[in-house]
Amino acid sequence: MSSELKHRVFVVDDENVIASTLELILMNQGFDAHSFADPLAALNAARSKSPDLLITDVMMPQMTGIELAVRIRQDCPNCKVMFFSGEISIINLLDEAQGDGHDFIFVDKPVHPAVLIERINEVLDDSGGLVRSAPSSCFLTVV
Repeated sequence: MSSELKHRVFVVDDENVIASTLELILMNQGFDAHSFADPLAALNAARSKSPDLLITDVMMPQMTGIELAVRIRQDCPNCKVMFFSGEISIINLLDEAQGDGHDFIFVDKPVHPAVLIERINEVLDDSGGLVRSAPSSCFLTVV
């Protein structure tokens, strides 16, 4: 990428293969992507390198993705948040968070990378994001 700044994206999923695969896809699209299997590690990293976008699973052992998003936004108020989950039961958690005034985006797993990149571009374009082409031949699935 030329002199344009890359968007820093944190990907958090307790399934490391999902987080690291998405990190590679995003890096291939020109993002400054970082994956984390531990939400506490992502929280600590956000304190030194503020992400532009957090993409996180909702249900994780150490803390929920919603708790992570709220805590990261305390330190990084301009960070956009996108949840992705294969569990329908999290809809109530998202509704509750939105009722508390949090603006979050949700994407169902599995998600085709082209759809995910499109959604990411939509979110980041709201804040001057860069439009990128999307890969077309693979799916992210919950293993």
